[in-house]
Amino acid sequence: MFSAHAGPLVRVAVLLTGDEGLAEEVVQDAFMGLHRRWQRQGPPDSPPAYLRTSVVNGCRSALRRRRLASAAGIEHRIQENSAEAVVLLQEEHAAVFTAMRDLSRRQREVLVLRFYLDLEDPEIAVTLGVSRSTVSSTISRALAALGARLEGVQ
Repeated sequence: MFSAHAGPLVRVAVLLTGDEGLAEEVVQDAFMGLHRRWQRQGPPDSPPAYLRTSVVNGCRSALRRRRLASAAGIEHRIQENSAEAVVLLQEEHAAVFTAMRDLSRRQREVLVLRFYLDLEDPEIAVTLGVSRSTVSSTISRALAALGARLEGVQ
């Protein structure tokens, strides 16, 4: 299961956090949580869905901790020379990546889950713990906002 799902989950976490090292930690924690849950209660109905939800929640928590650290004056440096960061910051992706950062957290999450993991609305709803209609409206608003930001860049 780790071989099949870790790579894509790390890439999702990088897109949500902007930090490869932090993303790897979040994914590792998600797999550890799945392992603990599996031992205590047996396998969840859908282990991949359990992992996706754990990774999204882990990213939220990590970003919350980063904001608190920033407010306390503790600096956080993002690895700028990591392989993922280099790929994401290439010229043709930089504008999209920057525009994505300006979206709300939920908008970023639904776009990453839809267009990176190719999840359908019901799967995204389960992952984020929201209704299917919330997913649909959030994707619509996120795409409109992203389009408007990218038009202003060009």
